[in-house]
Amino acid sequence: MFDDIKSNEEAKNFLKNEIKMEKKSGTYLFYGERGSELMEFSLAFAKGLNCSEEPFDFCGKCDVCLRIDSGNYPDVEIVEDPTGIKISQVRELIYKASSSSYEGRKKVFILKDVENLRVEAANALLKIIEEPGEGTFFILNSHSLNIIPTIISRSTAVHIKKKTPEEMDVTKEEYEFFFGDVGQIEKYKKSNTDLSRPVPYTEIGLHIKNYIKDGETESKINIQKSLRDFMRNRKFLENIEKIYFAEEIYRGSRERSIAENIMYESILLNDDLSKTEKLLYIKGMLRFPVNLQMALKIFFMEI
Repeated sequence: MFDDIKSNEEAKNFLKNEIKMEKKSGTYLFYGERGSELMEFSLAFAKGLNCSEEPFDFCGKCDVCLRIDSGNYPDVEIVEDPTGIKISQVRELIYKASSSSYEGRKKVFILKDVENLRVEAANALLKIIEEPGEGTFFILNSHSLNIIPTIISRSTAVHIKKKTPEEMDVTKEEYEFFFGDVGQIEKYKKSNTDLSRPVPYTEIGLHIKNYIKDGETESKINIQKSLRDFMRNRKFLENIEKIYFAEEIYRGSRERSIAENIMYESILLNDDLSKTEKLLYIKGMLRFPVNLQMALKIFFMEI
């Protein structure tokens, strides 16, 4: 039930009211900072639209709710791509949206990270979200409102705020270490990782490799610790040492999504606000076919 989500009372009440109105179709834009519960609310709304056991809400226990949670409900589909949803994916989405529901209820398409939509994909998406077919709902997830204005104007915007440290039952220090990211904090709470144990920046490549290999929370935290060590010491490092750090990240993984996330956290940790705009620009270039190795070097030389 929505009441089981311990945050965002305003958003919960709004979504429950939307379900009560029994709309035939709709497009919603769920937006919030990184770490906010966009997917939790997206799935909750999808369940609320389809659950027959709990009027104007969802039970979380029926066959429909359980299948939506497990990703096995055919009328709820999640569309995502770390490099930005492509026009081919949107075309497939348009085809599926025009077909009949498998279960005879509501079809719900959840699109993640629409702030990274390619221009041609965004233009194609506009055609279908303006007037969704009866029984069809689109939920767009975005970590910013820096998206095509016409997408915003054709959507019902719902602001999803981050949980507070109190709501997460963690200390302020733990909360800030993970930048308030709900998913990371929940994984950390289930682990036995010691946040106070330092990790040198020179080991970041090793921990990236470990994380790709095992996906463990401790490996992920060690990456963040290495990054924090670099950020604390960067003003005392020679350029060759900064280049070495960038090379270690590149040797650890050539996946752009990992490099982009490290850049993002570096910007959050950066205390020189005069550099923020330029750093965001360099990070944004990863959306294009630029040389990743060179981009990392320029970024960490600049920071």
